[in-house]
Amino acid sequence: MEDLKILSVTPSAEVTFHFFGTSNEGDKIRDALNRLVQRRRLSDFTLESTHFTFQQKPSLRLQALRVNHVNQHEVRLGDQFILSCVAQSSNGIKFVWYKDDMLVNMSKATREIWYRDLPNDGTDMHTSLLTIDKATLLDAGQYTCQVIDWGMQQCKSIYIDIKDEPDVKIVPLSATIEKGNDLQLLCITPNMRDLGIGFGWTKNRALLKLEPGNQVWEDLYPAGSILKIMNAQKSAIYTCNVAHRSMSVRVDVVNRTLIPLCPRENSWNLRWPETGPGSQVFLECPHQFIGQLVSRLCSMKDATTPAWQLPDFWDCLYQPLILPYTKFQSLTMGYQNTTGADTIISIWEILRSRKIPLYPGEGDRILNILAEIEHYQYTIHELDELYNSAETLTRIINRILVDEYSVLRQQHLLLLQQLTQRNLEYWARQLVYPYKHLALSSIVVDIRALHATGDDSNKFILQIPADDYMYPYWYNDKVTIHLIRSDNDLYDNKTLSGTVIVYKNITQFLPNTYVKELEDGTDLEYHFNSRIITVAVVPLNEIINSKMRIELKLHHLQNYSRLWNVSCGVQDLSGSWDLDSCISTLLPDEATTQCICSHPGTFAAFLTARAVRVALAKNKHSTFIVLLGCGICFLQCVVSSLILGFYFWKNRTWLNWLKFQFSTALQGAMAIFMYASYNTLSESCYATAAIMLEATLLIGMSAPISQALIIYADLTQQRSSPHFQPTVIAVITGLPILCVLATELTHKSTGWRHESWWLIFGSGVYNIFLSCVATMLSIFMLLYTGVLRKAHALVLESVVKKEVIERRIGMMHRAAIIICSLILMEAASIFYINSTSVIYHYIFASLSALLGCAVLFVYIGSREILQIAPILRKLKWNNIERESTSDPIKVYSNKKSGESGNASTPPSAQSLNVGPPYMEKRGIAAGSPDMRDYINESSVPYSKSPNAHSLVRYPPEIRIDHSDDINLENYNTSPRKYQESIATTTTTTTTFARPTNDHSSDFYSASRSTFNRDSTKFNSRDIQQSQASTQATLPECSAKVLCSADIEARMSISAMPDVTLATKTEVEHCKNTEVINRDHADVIPDIATTGERKQPDGEEKNPEITITDCENTTTTGMLDRISHDLDYLLNRTQTNEEA
Repeated sequence: MEDLKILSVTPSAEVTFHFFGTSNEGDKIRDALNRLVQRRRLSDFTLESTHFTFQQKPSLRLQALRVNHVNQHEVRLGDQFILSCVAQSSNGIKFVWYKDDMLVNMSKATREIWYRDLPNDGTDMHTSLLTIDKATLLDAGQYTCQVIDWGMQQCKSIYIDIKDEPDVKIVPLSATIEKGNDLQLLCITPNMRDLGIGFGWTKNRALLKLEPGNQVWEDLYPAGSILKIMNAQKSAIYTCNVAHRSMSVRVDVVNRTLIPLCPRENSWNLRWPETGPGSQVFLECPHQFIGQLVSRLCSMKDATTPAWQLPDFWDCLYQPLILPYTKFQSLTMGYQNTTGADTIISIWEILRSRKIPLYPGEGDRILNILAEIEHYQYTIHELDELYNSAETLTRIINRILVDEYSVLRQQHLLLLQQLTQRNLEYWARQLVYPYKHLALSSIVVDIRALHATGDDSNKFILQIPADDYMYPYWYNDKVTIHLIRSDNDLYDNKTLSGTVIVYKNITQFLPNTYVKELEDGTDLEYHFNSRIITVAVVPLNEIINSKMRIELKLHHLQNYSRLWNVSCGVQDLSGSWDLDSCISTLLPDEATTQCICSHPGTFAAFLTARAVRVALAKNKHSTFIVLLGCGICFLQCVVSSLILGFYFWKNRTWLNWLKFQFSTALQGAMAIFMYASYNTLSESCYATAAIMLEATLLIGMSAPISQALIIYADLTQQRSSPHFQPTVIAVITGLPILCVLATELTHKSTGWRHESWWLIFGSGVYNIFLSCVATMLSIFMLLYTGVLRKAHALVLESVVKKEVIERRIGMMHRAAIIICSLILMEAASIFYINSTSVIYHYIFASLSALLGCAVLFVYIGSREILQIAPILRKLKWNNIERESTSDPIKVYSNKKSGESGNASTPPSAQSLNVGPPYMEKRGIAAGSPDMRDYINESSVPYSKSPNAHSLVRYPPEIRIDHSDDINLENYNTSPRKYQESIATTTTTTTTFARPTNDHSSDFYSASRSTFNRDSTKFNSRDIQQSQASTQATLPECSAKVLCSADIEARMSISAMPDVTLATKTEVEHCKNTEVINRDHADVIPDIATTGERKQPDGEEKNPEITITDCENTTTTGMLDRISHDLDYLLNRTQTNEEA
C-alpha cells in the first residue's frame, strides 16, 4: 500500500482516504480493513462497522487514440472527423485535448468543434471524443490526448493530414498580344506534384478543340499542361480544369496601330506588362508578401490616351504578419495559443518596424484582420479584453492613414471609423482615471470625464481641446458637449466620459464630390470643407432620456465663393451624410462654421450647391456677344503685335519690346476667354485655364509699369548699368507670375480645388490676384506722379528742352490709359464669371473691344512708331520748314554733365538734340561724344572749387570769321606739308553724314534720330540757298576753308583735344555749281590725322560739314589760314596753362 492520502473528514466523523496497491493484493487489503473495523478501535478512535465502505478501481492506463476514418492519418478537406481516446481508470479520470501543443478549448471556438466523455459502461473503461465538423487546412497537425487520474497522467498522439484540393495556377495570369502573334499558357498545381488525373482546357466556356497550327496542348510530367496558341486573331478566355477546380485567364488580341496600350513599367516592386485598355493585369504578390495575386486596371484617360490605375494589393499579406494572424485563426477554431489583444499588439510591433510604406489596398486587408479580432471578441463575450490593446489599435489606425492610397474601398474607410470609435468606448469603460490624451500624426484622441457646471448637479459640460494638453499644428477645431441629466436615467453615481476623435487627412481617401438627389428631382452637390470629427459619450445607453447638445466649431479647409452654401453633415451607419440634422452657422471670420447637433456621431462641414454652380452663358446670344467683344480685341492685338514686332526687329529697344509684350499677352488672354466661354471646360481644366489667364494678364500689366520705371530712371539719371532696363523688365514681370505659381503649388499641397476657370468671389485665387493687381497699380501711380513732378522740375531749370519733356509725359499718359483700360476689362471679366445677369456679358464684351482699340491707337497711332510718324508729320512739314533757323550752336552744361560719360547713362543737356545738330570738322565737334569726354575730363578740378555748384561752363563756340588775322607757321603737322596745285575754280560742296539709329542707346534714340535727320534737312536747304546767292554775285572764287574760330575761354582747360582737318575740292567753274543731295553725299576722306579719334560704339555720328569759299585763291592760301587757326589755338592753350 502506497501513497495513503486522507481525502476528507466530515463533521459526522466520516473519513475518506485513498491509497495505491497492487491488484493481486486486493483481497489481503480488504480482509485487513475488515478486521480493523470489527475491533471497533484504532488507537484513540472508535470505528463504526456499519459505515465501512471499500472500493477497488484499476489504476490509470491509456488504451488507444484513433480517428474514425479508414485512412488513419488523412482526412479530406471539409470532411468531418472524430478522434477517440480510450483509457482505463477510476471515475475521477480527466481527459485533455491538445493540437500542436495548443489547448483545444471549444469555448474559444467560433465553429463546430466539441469534445465529450462517454459514460462508464461498468468495465472501468472511459472514452473521450473530439469532433471537428468541417476540416480545414489549419486542422492538420498532431493531436494529443492527455488523461489524468489521482495525480497521474498519460498521453498519446496521432498526426492528422488534411488533403487539400488541387490549387490550379496558369502562367501568365493575364496577357495582351499583337494580332497574329503566338502565346503559350502553362497550367500547373503547385500544391500537388503528383496529381494522378488529367488536365483539360476550355475556350470561352467551350471545350477546346485540338487544331494543329492554331491551338494545341500537351500534358507535362508529373503534373501540368501547356497550351500553345498560334496566330491569335481574337481575344478569348482560356480555362484550365483540374478535377472540380479551375482557373481562367483572359488573352487580349489587339492591333497596336489602332488601339493604344498602357506601356510597360516597373512600380511597387513589380513589372507590369503592356495591357490593352479596359483589361486587368494580374501578377503574383511581390517579394515578402504572401497571397494569390495583384490586380491593376488599364483604362482610357481620354479618347486617345490609356493610363494605368492604382494596383490593388488586397489579396497580399505582409509575410511577417502571417504568424500572428495564423495563431489568431487557430484561436477562432478552438486551438488556444494566443488572445485577440496579443494579436493586435503583435501586428503593431510588425508595422512599427516596417520601413516601406503600405501598398495600395494593403490597409484594407489589415482593417479586415482588426475587424475579425473585434468580432471574435464580441462573439465570445470578451470585449473587455480589448482594453489591453485599445491604444495599440489606435496607433495601427494612424499608421494606415499616414500612407497614401493604403485604403481603396469606401466601406473599409467606414469600418476604420467604426473600429476606432468602438475601441475607444471599450477603453473609456475600463479606465480607472477617465482622462486620456493621444496625439498622433493623423489622428488625435481625447477621453475626458464630463464635469458638472456650477451648483447644478444635473448639468454637465466637456470642452475639447483642453488647456493642459499639447495638440499638433493642424488641430484648430473645437468641440463642446452639453448634457442635462434626466431623473429617469440610471447613472446616479456613474462617471460619464466624452470621447472626441479628430482625423487629419481621412478625407483624402473619400470621394471629392458627393451628389444627392432631392425631392424635386434636382441634384445637390456637396464636398468636404473641414476635417472629420467623431464625438461619443460613454455609456450612451444609460442616458437615452437626457438632453444633449453638441457644439462644434469646424475650421474650413479652403475658401469658397458666394455660390456655395455651408452645411453640417452627420454620418449614418451606411456611410451616407445627413445634411439636415444639425444647425449650421457661419461665424464672422468666414473661415469657421459652427454646428449644433442633438446627438453624438461623426460630423463634418460641407460646401453644398446645385450641380450647375456657375452659369456662364444662359443663351447663345449672350455667348455670341462675349465672343464678339473678345474677338475684336484679339484681332486688334494681332494687328498691333505684327506692326510692333516688325518695328522691334528694325529698332530693338526695350521700350519697343514692352509694347510688343503687352500686345502679345493681351492677345493670349483674349484667346483663353473665347475658348472658355465657347466650350464647357471640365473641372480638371479649371486650374490650367485660371493660371494661364492670371499669367497673361499680369504679364500685360507689368509692361506699362516697366515703361514708367525706365522713364523715371532716365529723368533722374539713375541708370548706372547697361543691363538696367532688362533687369527692370524681368523683375517686374517675373514677381507676379512667381506669386501665382507659388499660390497654385500651395493649393495643390493642401488639396484646394478650383471652382471655375476664372476668379470666383471670395476664393483664395481671387484674393491673391486682386492683391497683385492693387499692388502693381499702386506702383504705377507712384511712378506716374514721380515722372510728372520730375519733368516739371527739369522744365523749370531749363536743363532739357520742353518738347523733349512733353514727349516723355505723353508716353506716361499713354501708359496710364493702357493700364486703366486693362484693369477695367479684368473687373468686367470677374463680374461676368460670377453673375448670371446678361448685362455683365455686354459690359465685358464692350470693354474688351475698347481695350483692343486703345492698344491699336496708343501704340500704333502715336508718333513713337517711325513707320507711322513721317505720315503724321507730313501735313505740318512745310510750316515747320519755314520757321526753322540756323542759330549758332551753344551747349550749356550744369555740374552733373560730367557724370554722363557712357552710352548707358541718361542724356544731359549736351547730348539731347534740343537744337540743330552740331557741325563737325573732321575730328571733333562741339556736342560730339569726343567733346563730351573732353568736358568730363576737364571738369574734375572745378568740382573741388567751393563755387563749383554755381559755375556754368561753356565749351568752345565755333565761329566762321576773321580768317585773315591768324598766322600759324610752327604747327608740326601743318597742312602746309600737303600743299598741292589745284584748278582755279572749285565747287561748293555740302556733305552730310546720315545719322544712324542706335539700337542700344536709351529709349528716345529713335526719336532723336528722326529729329537729327529733319534738322539736317533744314540746314542743308539754308546752305543751298546761301550758295545760290553767292554764286550770283561771285562768278569766280578760290577755295577757302572758313575755319577761323574765336574761342572765349570760360573754363580752365589743361589740354586741347586732338584736331583732325579735312578738305575736299573739285575743279569746276562756279557757273556750273552743283548742290549734292544729302542722301548721296560723299564722306570726306582723312588728309591729316593727328591722334584721330574713332566714333564710339553706340554713339550717334553727327553730320560732317565741309564748306569751301568760292574765291579765286590757291590751295596755299587756304592752308595758310588753317595753319594760322591752329597756331592761335595752341598759343592760347599755353597762355592759359602759364596763368
